[in-house]
Amino acid sequence: MDTIYHDSLGRPEAIADIALYYDYFNKTSRFALTTLSDAPKPKWVAKDDINQQAIEIAQEMESNGWDCTISKDGYNKPVIRCVHIATEKLIYKKANEQKAKFENAEAGYIRFGEIPKNGISKNYRDNTNEKGLSVFEAEFVGNDYRVKLTPVLEVTYLNVMQRQAYRVYGERVATGADGEPIIKLEKAIAIK
Repeated sequence: MDTIYHDSLGRPEAIADIALYYDYFNKTSRFALTTLSDAPKPKWVAKDDINQQAIEIAQEMESNGWDCTISKDGYNKPVIRCVHIATEKLIYKKANEQKAKFENAEAGYIRFGEIPKNGISKNYRDNTNEKGLSVFEAEFVGNDYRVKLTPVLEVTYLNVMQRQAYRVYGERVATGADGEPIIKLEKAIAIK
């Protein structure tokens, strides 16, 4: 079975970069792999011919299941972009499965966490009430859902995603402080 690399949230992550840096502690230049994934992060002490060494490092990485491309940084030093092949294949497979599954999905709203009795969310940043219930846009296929996120809403989602989910119905009446939809709640159904 192929190794698959993941980021800190458990999502497959295939991208890594290898670049030169100066190790002030050891007073030497090194190539180092950086990535958001849990892939091993090797380092190589720089040799006199860094361009040839970059080719050798790329070949080493490719023998370990990576696809590598060498370019130059702003200082004309080699930079190696690496894509882990098995992880990238999994990412594309899962994306295609999601696309097929949600191709005819129904648009709607989802809420994570208890619904206030008055149906009105509190904006804790500004210490004010919203004009209705703060929700996320989502796509539904039965009880399966896919939340539609912006970069700002992704942070909020990561903080609430473990809470009880509710499919909520209502008319959109405003936009919340983080850009989320605010609805006038008509009905809420717990999603198991």
